Amino acid sequence: MSEWYYAENNEQKGPINESELKANFTAKKLPADTLVWKEGMDNWTPANQVPALSLRQSPGGTAPSSAVSTPSSTTPVDVTSIMGTPETLEVTPEDADKNKVMGILAYLGILCLVPILAAKDSPFAKYHANQGLVLFIAWIALAIALAVLDSIASFLPGGLYFLFSIVHLVYLAPFVLMILGIINAAGGKCVPLPVIGGIKLLK
Repeated sequence: MSEWYYAENNEQKGPINESELKANFTAKKLPADTLVWKEGMDNWTPANQVPALSLRQSPGGTAPSSAVSTPSSTTPVDVTSIMGTPETLEVTPEDADKNKVMGILAYLGILCLVPILAAKDSPFAKYHANQGLVLFIAWIALAIALAVLDSIASFLPGGLYFLFSIVHLVYLAPFVLMILGIINAAGGKCVPLPVIGGIKLLK
C-alpha cells in the first residue's frame, strides 16, 4: 500500500497508508482540499483533485448525480394560469343599456341561462352571464358541502354542533357576490367579482 504525506497546520505529516488517509477524509478529520503527496507525484496536490483518493467533487461543487433530485411535482402551481386574471371589460353604452336586464338575470340562480341563450351576441350580457354561471355552480357546490357537514355534525355533542353550525355563515358569501353582481349590471359596468372574477366558463 502506498505511503502518503499530508500537510496540516503548515506541517508535513506522515507517512500514512492510503486506507487510513481516506478514513480521515471520510470522518472529516481532514478538509477535502488538504495538500497530499506520495512518491511519484510531481507536486503537492489538494486531495480532492487526486483520483486515487476518490474525493473529486462534481463541477461547481454540486451534489453528485446519485443524489435524490427534487420532484417536479413540488413546483408551486401558478394559480393564475388556472383561474385566469380578473379583467374589467369595456363595452359600448348601447350594449350596456340594452342588456342591463339580462345582466341582472345572470345573477338570479338558474336564470343565468336566459342571457346565455337569449343574448349570446352581447359582450355585456355574456360577461355577467359567465360570472352568474360560476356563482350558481359555486352556490350548488357550497350547498352540497354544507349538507355533508350537517350530517357529520348531527353526531356531535350539542356544544360542538353549535360551533359547527357557525360554518353556515359562509353561505352568505355567494349572496353578497350576487348583490355586487346585480349592482354592477344595473350600473352598466363589467367589473370582476371577488374570488370568482377570473374564472371563465363561457368563451
